[in-house]
Amino acid sequence: MGKSIILRIVTSLLCLFLFACSNNEPIELKFRITWTDYSGRGVAIQKVIDSYNESNKDVNIVLEGGDEDFDALNQLLNDNEFNTIYVLPYRYVSYFGSKENLNDITDDFLNEEDYYYPELWNLGQYNNELVGIPWLSHSICLIYNKEILDKAGVNASSIVSLDTLVSALELVKLNTDAYGIGLVGKNHNDVSWMVNQFIYGFGSRLIDDTKTKVLINNEQSKQAIAFYKDTLGQYAQPTWIDDTGVEIMNYFREGKLAFEFQGVWGITDIEKNGSKFETGIINLSDIGLSPEVGPLFLSIEKDMSSEHRSEAIKFIRYMISVEAQEEIMKGEYSPEHDRYYPFRVPARRDLTESLVFKENPQYIPFTTGFINPSIDVPSAEWQIIKNDIYSPGLHDVMAGKLSIEEFLNRVEVEGEKILNQ
Repeated sequence: MGKSIILRIVTSLLCLFLFACSNNEPIELKFRITWTDYSGRGVAIQKVIDSYNESNKDVNIVLEGGDEDFDALNQLLNDNEFNTIYVLPYRYVSYFGSKENLNDITDDFLNEEDYYYPELWNLGQYNNELVGIPWLSHSICLIYNKEILDKAGVNASSIVSLDTLVSALELVKLNTDAYGIGLVGKNHNDVSWMVNQFIYGFGSRLIDDTKTKVLINNEQSKQAIAFYKDTLGQYAQPTWIDDTGVEIMNYFREGKLAFEFQGVWGITDIEKNGSKFETGIINLSDIGLSPEVGPLFLSIEKDMSSEHRSEAIKFIRYMISVEAQEEIMKGEYSPEHDRYYPFRVPARRDLTESLVFKENPQYIPFTTGFINPSIDVPSAEWQIIKNDIYSPGLHDVMAGKLSIEEFLNRVEVEGEKILNQ
């Protein structure tokens, strides 16, 4: 064989090799969040993704805006597109796990469990399979307007029980023009978690550990709902029976409410709107309630290829790392105020000692509720009960269309049918 032929063969092989290398594109994975990609929160998360992509040339993570709409998520998870990492509200994780829409990642995160309170970690499991990792979260606190409390003659440090809270509300009513406390009554997601803080706090639970028996039909639950409706209802905004958390925030922002139940965004909302008054925080556990928690989980589609799955696991491990969590905790940027505002807190319990919390200790109370939380959706099946029976029934109770006894009995009878289907 002549040298020229050998040279041509070598040259051809080299060109083929270089062509193959030039077409070795990085693996692409979508990361679907529960906010729009152009929002302040989306932009904050994009910065973390950019850092990851810069350090990992073999993969390209593409941010995809989204929401918490159940039907939309259900449709997406049933479409045959297996390259998406999902941010899921905890109440959907076990449900989609039960439908076999999510990947079992138990063996991939054997060493991460100690980072989290057991109550949060367990919410990512279905049938002893881990299908979601806690990522960001919050726990609800009682936020107050210091200006209104000063006018009312209320010392916030004196509020150490529900009785002392009611006494404070009475002083607000007598000495100011403000309403006492923001309540939710509308048939909406908010009414369920709001009332459950009282039901858990009064010593009841929604279901048993086997997730087959409804436990809510008892005297503790009856007293909890009656306290919410009949006692606190006297001091709430006049539209509370038809309000959601959105309306409560509007009332509070306008200086018309002394107290509101909110997460960390309840504080930053006031800051972003000019800090017209000073706020304070009371941990719900300090007054006998169990805070609602709203962890967001990271999950992988069921049938993702092994190559994509491997990269997805690496990305999730990064997103729950101290580095990424501290970066997200810096918050969303507000161009109006040239400041960053946290919108969630890390789900990891060890990060309260991090630099971000040392610089912003006011946000630590929003992590303490993970110890003894109120779980709004304790099983996959409860999501159906919540949507079809629980939230509509609570609204009817608040509106006087249904007695508390009738409501609790209906939840027990109809709920157990759904739990045991």
